[in-house]
Amino acid sequence: MDNITCLNISEPVLYISSGKFTAGKHWMHKHMYHDGNFEIIIVLKGVIHLDVDSIHYSITEGEVFALPPYHHLHGYRESPEGTQYFWFHFFTKPNGLRTQEVDLSKTHVIESMFTKTQAILPLQFEVSDFDKVFILANQILDMAKSDYFTSIGTDYFLTSLIIELSQEYFTSIISTPLSEEEARIDGIKEWIRSNLTDKLRVGDVADHFELNPHYLVRIFKQQTGQTVIQFINGLKLQKARELLLRTNLPIKQIASMAFFPDEKRFMKVFKENGFLTPSEYRRGYTKKFLDSSKFDPEVPITRDTEDYQNRFKKLTANPYKTRKD
Repeated sequence: MDNITCLNISEPVLYISSGKFTAGKHWMHKHMYHDGNFEIIIVLKGVIHLDVDSIHYSITEGEVFALPPYHHLHGYRESPEGTQYFWFHFFTKPNGLRTQEVDLSKTHVIESMFTKTQAILPLQFEVSDFDKVFILANQILDMAKSDYFTSIGTDYFLTSLIIELSQEYFTSIISTPLSEEEARIDGIKEWIRSNLTDKLRVGDVADHFELNPHYLVRIFKQQTGQTVIQFINGLKLQKARELLLRTNLPIKQIASMAFFPDEKRFMKVFKENGFLTPSEYRRGYTKKFLDSSKFDPEVPITRDTEDYQNRFKKLTANPYKTRKD
């Protein structure tokens, strides 16, 4: 039996705090207690080793850790220097979430729990479409640090991230076994990811898998809805967007690091796929959120705060329930 969390999304969650943390040498997560607040950790690079109520977890690149309230956690092993992750703390309304023990092998039971007003998150899972998650996370951090006339915009963006993560989990549990052709295309996609360069062409991919280039293009399009070139450019653009948001590197250098042959080609492909130039895209995220290695994400407040009181006038003593099925 494993725990999942059911979150009421009929209205937005209440954002508390967030950040993007980078570990220095000999870093381990300090001790924390989640006094009523929920935390989501999304690992961008490296690995975090967490002890949660004496149970050990290792969260690696591309994984999400969704920890409900009322748990103690601390690091039990040092993370590699440069480990990086997003972190978000939030509250739900009273009775807005519950944890539930389920048999993860009974996917039909879990699938039935997804509704229009309820998102489902397991404690730990892997994200397949990391590009969407990365952009949403950056939007939250940008809005949280901007001088908007209302703070509720951050609540809505964070709720959107929760929905996206829940959809990722939903997709993973309802996916059917791969056919031979699907497995073949998955292998081709992984090879492209591992061998991406500015000189990679369709012919190179076809030669490696001993396929006729026209046949490769046809079956790839049938299985993915994309051409091979669109897939290759998508990977390059994903890398470029991350560099634009994570660094202050010049556009020319980003073009090279994202495997485009030159800056002009990079600018053309970027605008064709997003209607913005790289510089316009970067300016859309005016705030920088790279926590230093000397900083540890804090859990700064409990539910006894003005924001919570204003949103939810009547509080229950402990609205978070655990039940067993």
